[in-house]
Amino acid sequence: MGVKILTENKLGRDLSLKDLRNQDYEAVFLGIGAPVNMSMGIPGEEAEGVIQGMDFLRQYNIRGSVPVGKKIIVIGGGNAAVDAARTSIRLGADEVTILYRRTQEQMPAYAEEIEEALLEGVKLKTLTQPIAVEKDGTGKVKGVTCACMKLGEFDRSGRRRPTRSDQDNFVVAADQVIVAIGQQIDPEQFTGTYDIHMGENRFIKSHPLNGQTSVDWIFAGGDAATGPVSVVSAIAEGEKAAVGIDEFFTGEKHAFWRDDKLVETSFDPDADPVPYPRDKLPVIEVDRRKNNFEEVERSWCESVAIRQCERCLRCDYGKTPVKTESDV
Repeated sequence: MGVKILTENKLGRDLSLKDLRNQDYEAVFLGIGAPVNMSMGIPGEEAEGVIQGMDFLRQYNIRGSVPVGKKIIVIGGGNAAVDAARTSIRLGADEVTILYRRTQEQMPAYAEEIEEALLEGVKLKTLTQPIAVEKDGTGKVKGVTCACMKLGEFDRSGRRRPTRSDQDNFVVAADQVIVAIGQQIDPEQFTGTYDIHMGENRFIKSHPLNGQTSVDWIFAGGDAATGPVSVVSAIAEGEKAAVGIDEFFTGEKHAFWRDDKLVETSFDPDADPVPYPRDKLPVIEVDRRKNNFEEVERSWCESVAIRQCERCLRCDYGKTPVKTESDV
């Protein structure tokens, strides 16, 4: 389609936003993700054997191998943490334990991912806050000192805030610690002389409909603007920004595919939803998947798939039925 892709060019190192402006680029879209690993800020985290979760997963996916210990602690409660734990199991770790400061119900990872990880042998210690990484005489990690937590008042996320309990601290032994507590951006690496406003979440503040930032010719989207979410969300953010940039250039709205389309389908607005719940996807047996990376989830059989398709989510509820020729 005519797009030029220049590799080995890092914003803030090989070029700047000012350089791009001086080269007569009329708009820039920042889709740089959230590449900076968040630090735990506890003593000993520089110990040999402590690795960031995203670095761990990236190295495996690029090289097909990554050093794995025998007794591993994963710190975090998101999908990256669960991913790192399940990957460690498949690469031969004897014991993998996830430490999370809240309860299992409050973990941001998908519930089905947590469930499958537990079935595969991953251990989960909740209401547990790492406070120090313990090292041996050679500087290698030998464990993590943890504090017991309890749930207090609700915070801004709508979850109860974890606070220290009066129970004694304890140590969880490990020869490798994988930290997966979140990603962020470092504005100083790319903003340069431009005053690009940051939101309350410390990511780039951009317009929710077109991705435009406080600098009118700079647009942003994806994890860099929303914080780490999903691939689907990032693609949607890119689409919004593309439409926004086009409107910025032309002053017109050319996104013809956004027009509402009338879907003519028959339904009974007075019918009650079917009573049966969503069926779980079948998965391969734990023993067959713990030492390989084959797809765990399988598809429904035809009868179950049809049954699931009949589960109306009532997105039509309260709308007027479309009249067909037969109705007239």
